[in-house]
Amino acid sequence: MTVVRRELAESLAEATGWTVTADSHRVTFTSDDPPQVVIWTVTDADLGRLRYNENLRASGYGGRQTAELGVLGLPLGEALGPFEGARGYMHGADLTIRE
Repeated sequence: MTVVRRELAESLAEATGWTVTADSHRVTFTSDDPPQVVIWTVTDADLGRLRYNENLRASGYGGRQTAELGVLGLPLGEALGPFEGARGYMHGADLTIRE
């Protein structure tokens, strides 16, 4: 499944509150206060795996399964929220930010 990266960026910006840009290889999260940048290298397959896992979690709690890109907002928000560094990196389906 091909992910439209513009839609991904818009969805994640709305869900996380960060400024988000995306190209075919990476998603970049930027915050101005304090100045922070997190670069996430991610493939369409990684995104599919993450969406599948979020759908499983939602159905396990009696929620609605969705194929929308917005379902990635919660795990990404949980990863970005406690990040205090100036620059960080994430790779693939591992949403752990490394400086």
